[in-house]
Amino acid sequence: MSRSLPMTAAWFLPLVICALDAPWPRETPAAVRKTFVNSTGIRMISVQGKRFDAWTPSAKQFYLPLKNGKRPTAAFALNRPRITAPVTLKDYWLSEFPVTNRLYRQFVKATGHREPGGRLVNFYWRPSNGGTWNREKFRADQVPVTGVNNTDIEAFCKWLSTRDGRRYRPPTIREFEFANRAGTSTRFWWGPQPDVRKMNFGLSMIGHPTPVGSYPPNPWGFYDMHGNVWQFCTDAGRYSAMGSAFNCPRRWTGIDAWGNFYEGPNTMSLLSTGFRVACDADQGTSRPGDLKTPAVAPAGGTGPQFPELEITVGKRIDMGTIPTNAAFFMVTGNGTWILNNKRSTDRGKTWHPCSQLGEAFCQLKDGTVISVPSVDSGGSVVRFADPLSGKSTLQVKTSSDNWKTVKTQTSSIHVPLAEFFWAVRGLVELDDGRLLLTMYGRLNGDRVREDSPVAYEMGNPWIKTRVIVVQSKDRGQNWQYLSTVSYNPQLGFEGQNESDLIRLSNGLLAVFMRTGIHGYIDPHDRRNLDQPLLVAWSADDGVNWSEPQRIHVGERVIPGIYPRALLTSQGVLAVLRCRPDGSIIFSPDGNGGFWSNEHVHYDLGDRVQHASMQDMALIGPDTILVTDIVRRDGWRVEGVPITVRKKPKTNREPR
Repeated sequence: MSRSLPMTAAWFLPLVICALDAPWPRETPAAVRKTFVNSTGIRMISVQGKRFDAWTPSAKQFYLPLKNGKRPTAAFALNRPRITAPVTLKDYWLSEFPVTNRLYRQFVKATGHREPGGRLVNFYWRPSNGGTWNREKFRADQVPVTGVNNTDIEAFCKWLSTRDGRRYRPPTIREFEFANRAGTSTRFWWGPQPDVRKMNFGLSMIGHPTPVGSYPPNPWGFYDMHGNVWQFCTDAGRYSAMGSAFNCPRRWTGIDAWGNFYEGPNTMSLLSTGFRVACDADQGTSRPGDLKTPAVAPAGGTGPQFPELEITVGKRIDMGTIPTNAAFFMVTGNGTWILNNKRSTDRGKTWHPCSQLGEAFCQLKDGTVISVPSVDSGGSVVRFADPLSGKSTLQVKTSSDNWKTVKTQTSSIHVPLAEFFWAVRGLVELDDGRLLLTMYGRLNGDRVREDSPVAYEMGNPWIKTRVIVVQSKDRGQNWQYLSTVSYNPQLGFEGQNESDLIRLSNGLLAVFMRTGIHGYIDPHDRRNLDQPLLVAWSADDGVNWSEPQRIHVGERVIPGIYPRALLTSQGVLAVLRCRPDGSIIFSPDGNGGFWSNEHVHYDLGDRVQHASMQDMALIGPDTILVTDIVRRDGWRVEGVPITVRKKPKTNREPR
């Protein structure tokens, strides 16, 4: 799998499909719909037009003259309301798949038209240019052609019309929407959330188009309507991209996306955009040269299959008391357990005093344990007296004997324009020996974009923070700013903070971040229940990061604070969220694009006062020990062993 995950550029604002909540009448299923196969082997499927409430705003609506400074009929901004328009469609035919490279090559060979190519913007907003057929993952025969613009599409339809004896054209935006929704009433034909099992988009972690028909068809038999590549459609002489693509973030699918019309013909070519063809109802009569069977068959049609997990919980382990209500738990390579200021060599049966373990820690390849303490572990906030110089210091601890003896040093740190930062979680060693550490805090010029209902409780410095990565090339003696993972004040009342950094099964780095407090009610009786955990990925060792994504298990958005992430020996990704409820979520393929399970791991009843789930570590190949803090004779830790294993694979399709 490539470690480059393309995504659509911010300057390309596609128009996506949204269904309405109102139920639709029962429609003709795919199995009994009329079809024909033209002379090039394209299967065309009949669509019976009717009156329906279209959500996709038309170009005519969008370009209405301003009235009182507003365009009242266009719903066109982020978080826009659903504004519908009654539309009546005539019957038409639409191709089963987007046009493939194989067919487009025939067109180029026959006409001498230019080969496709254009701009590719990857997962990290870094553009590059190139030809579609010069890229390994883009040139296969059964992959949708990309890198085309309106001139290419119009020339192809003219060639196809002449060859086949029919009048072909791109579908209109309303024809695409109608066929996409296929009689369903949810954002996607399978439900309200995008799903990596049913569409190829950013969270699929594939990073390139897949052969047409790799995912299931919609109820009317159309493939790749929601994902794989954007598809150009027309409206009143203008072009718009519909659906979504392999490099599309979650918010650019369904109703969580932006939309944009082009003023006229679209001359931009993107390696994430293709097209399919349509024709009017009267073009469906039998013609000389029509084939009996299509030249393109769906490539499986099942989408990726993920293993199911077996999760079992063992008997609780009494791990004794700790000095605060924050637990930091590490298991070293030789099996030593370290819990705050004590260590055990017999799996928690007996404990011995040791130096306080910092909040960020890891064991290097040579066995050295390195740790960076912060406020809750004997350290402090890293403050920068002069943001222009960006210079300060932080404490670093190291041990070469599994934390039996510990050395403490004062290291330099340089973060230009920094005001203050915390080191919490998130410390890893790269293959080249560099150390990466995530921190959260504020740069000079960062601001609070709106009043926060929790500012009265948390204090202003906590609000609207950012997550950054600093690196060390000398084993922690000096640290320098590398990148910003996330600064999106709109994504939570506290911005992004309390991050953990991990190397995933596919080789990417991932950072999991808190955004706020879940389920609070402020003094003005305002409630907010959506303060989700966020995750961002990097394919270039932390230099560039994807747009942060919310995490869903099924339809449930996952909130929480103080996340901790780890991988089991089978490559299952587990992420602990301390509150609310104290649970672990699981990604069975270890990449974090799909989450199949959530397990709430405490049930104390009324016998003790529960505090929070703070940390976890592997105590066996597939067994996680979670530290659960309870209030009993001070702060006491109970270890909760949870074993997670993949069930045997059955008829699993390759990704």
